[in-house]
Amino acid sequence: MIDIHSHLLPGIDDGVQTEEEAKKILSLYESTGITRIVCTPHLGHPFVKTNILKIRDSFTWFKTVAESYGIEVILGSEHYIGPDKTKFIPFLNKFLLVETSMRVEPLFLLDRIFELQLKGFDIIFAHVERFSWLSVSSPTALRLREMGVYFQVNIQGVENGGADQYFKEKWVDFIATDNHGTSRRAPVNLEIFHEYPEIMARSKRILNL
Repeated sequence: MIDIHSHLLPGIDDGVQTEEEAKKILSLYESTGITRIVCTPHLGHPFVKTNILKIRDSFTWFKTVAESYGIEVILGSEHYIGPDKTKFIPFLNKFLLVETSMRVEPLFLLDRIFELQLKGFDIIFAHVERFSWLSVSSPTALRLREMGVYFQVNIQGVENGGADQYFKEKWVDFIATDNHGTSRRAPVNLEIFHEYPEIMARSKRILNL
């Protein structure tokens, strides 16, 4: 199983802050049978400070430690689509996890995603259930699906029902944790992954793993 959305690199963004916490979380992933993690630190987010200069060093440390737990770690980013174009890190060479404003739909969203697709990236829209302006009946959601954009929902959205409409339409391509650690948030219920084997299989096919 793979978790494609996490903030586990210690001291990089608003996620895990210490190496000790990172190790504890890796132990939980190991015990749950998750064998791959994509680390997706925030890039370009207007309200999250990211220590960009330390991403590579933190990832190198995390990757080495994860190997001792039998877990493969992949580096990516959670790219914030805002008015200004910012840098991002695709994972597996072609997949790009994106987010944008939670409250207001940006007028430039579809154009910006199309630009990224023209550059050869497959777009995964993060935690779709959290956007107040997005729903399965909205023209934007329909257009995103027509464009081939993949939808990811958070485990929390699965548990609280926020993602139900996307499951009903069979629009869930990925379930992920959006794990920010346990120092400021409740622990993520990793067992949810086992309840959706068909989604896990679909995710692997999309990623060609």
